[in-house]
Amino acid sequence: MNSSSVERFTTSSNHALEIATAISANKPINRTIAALVLKLQTTLNLNQIIETFFESLKADMAICGIEYEYPLLYTHINRGIKTNSSYSYLIEVDDDTWGNIVIYCKDDLTQDEKCSLDEYVSATIFPLRNAIQYENAMVVTANESYLGLPNWGLLEGQITREAKLAFRQKQPLSLVLIDIDRFMILKKNHGLMLGDLIIRHVYETLQSVLRDTDLLYRFGYDQFSLILSNTQEHDANIIAERVRSAVSNHELLAKNNKGIRVTASIGITELDSSDSVDSLYARAYNALKLAKNSGRNQVKIADGKFLR
Repeated sequence: MNSSSVERFTTSSNHALEIATAISANKPINRTIAALVLKLQTTLNLNQIIETFFESLKADMAICGIEYEYPLLYTHINRGIKTNSSYSYLIEVDDDTWGNIVIYCKDDLTQDEKCSLDEYVSATIFPLRNAIQYENAMVVTANESYLGLPNWGLLEGQITREAKLAFRQKQPLSLVLIDIDRFMILKKNHGLMLGDLIIRHVYETLQSVLRDTDLLYRFGYDQFSLILSNTQEHDANIIAERVRSAVSNHELLAKNNKGIRVTASIGITELDSSDSVDSLYARAYNALKLAKNSGRNQVKIADGKFLR
């Protein structure tokens, strides 16, 4: 073993998507990796994700420690001990960076062990990204002044109340997450004014198609959420498709008078008796990300442990 061995890699989201798609389609896949992915999908807590990842790695390989860092949120998580042999992974998805993972090993890994480690790291890419985006949403203030909409700070409490009510009355409840496609690119290319127009357009579209009982919230800058009481996933899908179609069926004018068509990706899940707020939200978020990674401008449903 070298006195100090550090190998650096950049992750590929393509392999992570292949893993997620295989699990969703119930295709053959390494059972340990599949179990890890399903477990990571149940939480949006960064510490818990790293802890679960570390424990799974230790059970299969001679891993001594792990370190995760995401400077934009001042996040630095350590587990185990550091050694002279380490493998560093930069987590990248769609040209965005979601932190860096360093794996500390007892000895330098063989080529087969490196391939196995790559599989494990790939399994964490989307859960890590989802957790970071969740943390970013939590940073937003409790009330959204621009649209007068409550956001995640109040959404979390409302989901808890609505879930308790649904359980008590034995009624279904669905959560819908909506993400404006390529919003940051549109905003960068066409200016802040168009960005505000897009947000307003999506908000007004949602208001026009929703029922009186539907609860609308905003989380993050370009994302919205709906709590649909007494609504099964089938009916939630009908509402979501209505939203998606209405958002895309209108052009906005940029400052050069060029028509800009806005689209949205949507994820849906129905409340399960074993759900916590985190697991319900995480499942809907996984469906949303599958919609975006599958081409955008579409609706995906998370049914229990599987996506479709």
